[in-house]
Amino acid sequence: MFRSYFTADALRDIKALPKNVRNSLKKEFKHKIHVDPAGCSEPLTGLLQDFRSFHHREYRVVYRVFDELGAVSVVGIGKKDEAHQAEIYKKLEALAEKGRLAEAVLRALERS
Repeated sequence: MFRSYFTADALRDIKALPKNVRNSLKKEFKHKIHVDPAGCSEPLTGLLQDFRSFHHREYRVVYRVFDELGAVSVVGIGKKDEAHQAEIYKKLEALAEKGRLAEAVLRALERS
């Protein structure tokens, strides 16, 4: 069983979701992501190659799996837009380019 750790940005993202989405997403974490985080998601590429994307309704949950720690570090949650591109990926790629995404993951894991 895995445990989730949220970066500060991911916490803001989840708090901004409608309550019904937050509640259903909580169930998805419990029954899918915490059980098999790699099996229920898709690997990302490019600057986000170490991360995975879990699709829930029209939202994307982006996280990195740390098998050795039994941990999932959630870095962002965003809505998929009409052009089938998620704004969340663009935001996270910009952070990764600056090295700030890795720092945020480390801070989230350190808070545990």
